Amino acid sequence: LYAGHLSSRRLGMPGTCRRRGAHWWAGVMMLLSGLRASELSQLLPADFVFDDPVPHVKIRRTDEAGEKVKSTKNLSSVRDLPLHPALLELGLREFVTVRAKRHPKERLFHEFRLGTQGKLSDGMSKFWSGYLKKFDLWKPGRSTHVWRHTLIAGLRANGVMDQDIAALVGHTPGTMTGQYGGDQPLSRKMHTLVRLDYG
Repeated sequence: LYAGHLSSRRLGMPGTCRRRGAHWWAGVMMLLSGLRASELSQLLPADFVFDDPVPHVKIRRTDEAGEKVKSTKNLSSVRDLPLHPALLELGLREFVTVRAKRHPKERLFHEFRLGTQGKLSDGMSKFWSGYLKKFDLWKPGRSTHVWRHTLIAGLRANGVMDQDIAALVGHTPGTMTGQYGGDQPLSRKMHTLVRLDYG
């Protein structure tokens, strides 16, 4: 998928194709954002805000008209999440723009089917489990959530405090004080996110 695959339909076979399609972007986005697979699977092109001092994606339960169209794990999961500069350098804006023109009302990652309530990550989890098994990289519990753990471990290794990590990944604050004052500003979240460095 990342080193070169046979075609857009044969992602698990080595080849010279290096198309950055939905499957390619799914892994990269989870690795650089900490998004849950269920959150990523439900994203709409309209959830992305590129022309802002801090480019970001909105993790929300509603569409632009206020209609409830998505689910989140809990209320803490509803948040604005900065886009890591590497995502923009890799061409995320172009990917979203093309998809928005072709399928403006469709989910950005429509290749991955949604499961039932509570299993919205079903299609993405099944793809990644099968993909990792094919290359002997799978272990129990390792499918999509491993990227979230990797991001959190990477931030901790770079001295980021848990409250700042929680604001990024949509975890409930662990203290009463943490529940006051609302969401962290995007500028602070971006300051946290850019400390992520995979080398």
